[in-house]
Amino acid sequence: MTRPHEDLQRHTMTDHRSGGPVITFTAPSWWAIAVVDVRDDRALAGVASYETLVEKARSGAPKVREAAILLSHNQRRVIAMLHLDGHEAFRHLVAAWDDHHLDAERHDVAESLKLGLYRLTTVTGDAAIDPTSHDGYAFERSSVDVESIVPPGVRGIGVFYADDGRARAIIYRAEHIEQIEAAHASGDIFYLVKPVRTFA
Repeated sequence: MTRPHEDLQRHTMTDHRSGGPVITFTAPSWWAIAVVDVRDDRALAGVASYETLVEKARSGAPKVREAAILLSHNQRRVIAMLHLDGHEAFRHLVAAWDDHHLDAERHDVAESLKLGLYRLTTVTGDAAIDPTSHDGYAFERSSVDVESIVPPGVRGIGVFYADDGRARAIIYRAEHIEQIEAAHASGDIFYLVKPVRTFA
């Protein structure tokens, strides 16, 4: 079902439909990753807000190559991942998103935002994000080194290193959520997630 959403401040119409193309990770590449804390009753508003931001980033300059929006199972986190050309593109993105996040806070959509630039260094197995898949997904951020070996039952892992070198982000994909929970690296944060929308 279509969920039209209008950003009245900038008069941008965005058609919010779940799904989208499969996002296949290729290393090395640069990704902006945003982890947004939202109230559970505002999860869909948070998703819509960041879908709008992705659409704007894709039509702006420099352009976003591809992107994915993920929602945690507990409805408390929205994760946006955007494939960028590098540092200059990230600086433009930060400037645009800072203004939007202040507006989102005023409307009780977002409680906090952690936005960073990451380098995808390792892809092992099939870590592709497919909104139509019945596979389980998880997102983890860790301050410890991560093994890139895919444990039994896990289809794929993508490992991203923060530009400042202090954190790693990991995407897990497996047939069953229990396999991911057994495999994760006990990082700083760990969320079971579902892909909501992808852009390419």
